[in-house]
Amino acid sequence: MTLFLRALAAEIDGQAGAAGRDALLRAVGRRMAALAALAPLAPGASLEALEAEMNSALEAMGWGQVRLILLEAERALVFTHAGLPRTGGLGEPPGAWLGAALEGLYEAWMATQPGAEAGMAARRTPGGTGEVVVRYARE
Repeated sequence: MTLFLRALAAEIDGQAGAAGRDALLRAVGRRMAALAALAPLAPGASLEALEAEMNSALEAMGWGQVRLILLEAERALVFTHAGLPRTGGLGEPPGAWLGAALEGLYEAWMATQPGAEAGMAARRTPGGTGEVVVRYARE
């Protein structure tokens, strides 16, 4: 499977470029969230409960785990994701080629939560080695 993913990643990058790849992977992430096995994500009564629900779904997919941090003053939520399936050294940080799929997945999951606001987006920010950091805030 790893060889297939690396070849698929290289082909998508070669044909669609970085912007096209990210748009495609965001759509894939939204589609993943819409699948009956994953959606709707149970509403979280607290940030800790929401994190636990997300980690349960991510574990079922073999997609690692996430930590959530609320930045109240900035009206933003930060997802720090570790253990994303790797596609060799592709992506930023290296091995994080599927990072845009996380953007779509987290955005779709958050849209199903009580009190969800329109106009919110999930976008990657520079993160630590081996982690993908996604900021969910108003665009």
